[in-house]
Amino acid sequence: MSGAAPGYVAILSAVLVKDLRAELRSKETLATMGLFGLVMTFILAFGFTADPATNRRVIPGALWIALLFAGTLGVGRTFAREAKDDAFSALILSPAPRSAVLLAKMIVNFCLSLSVMVLVTPLLAIMLRVDLLPSLGPIMLMLALGAGGFAVVGTPLAVMAVNARFAEVLLPMVVFPMVSPVLIGGVKGTSVILGTTFGDDGVGGWIQLMLAFDVAFGVGGLFLFERMVTE
Repeated sequence: MSGAAPGYVAILSAVLVKDLRAELRSKETLATMGLFGLVMTFILAFGFTADPATNRRVIPGALWIALLFAGTLGVGRTFAREAKDDAFSALILSPAPRSAVLLAKMIVNFCLSLSVMVLVTPLLAIMLRVDLLPSLGPIMLMLALGAGGFAVVGTPLAVMAVNARFAEVLLPMVVFPMVSPVLIGGVKGTSVILGTTFGDDGVGGWIQLMLAFDVAFGVGGLFLFERMVTE
């Protein structure tokens, strides 16, 4: 048992460092997601030009719409590099633990989605004239749980984008319904934080829902990924 753990950690670290280093050099996925997030921000900002009080009710939905599309775009490129020159088959046929590869990819997707939201959130707040500073910590916690939800759901499903036809259409159709609990919890929780919606349990219940979702789908994805890549 003690001999297997370092091997697992070594594979996890190797894939994680490789993907992060490649992304920092090329910035392909991050730049695409960032540009898409900025475009969504400007569209939403110019679409809602009401007074700040009304925009305070609108901004939770705007934030989570931006995460929805940017996150889906990110997970769709999870195995884009491995798809070239049949490197994905070589990765799967290697003796490396497949759950370690998946976990590393989940962490990368989580970091990318959260990075985009760190850029989008203050910009959207400025353009909608909504002061988020007093509630920025809880809101970023909600967005981090949301980014985690997209990572644990979309990363295993991104396998279908490697060789499937029309994967860019198929993947969102599968991911969108599955992440709907995260979206609902995120919008409702953010509204409670901003004081535009009131619930009996406050924001704690929504945070617990999103955390339970992330843990359940994360563990389930790690266990099922072996069968997914085999079949």
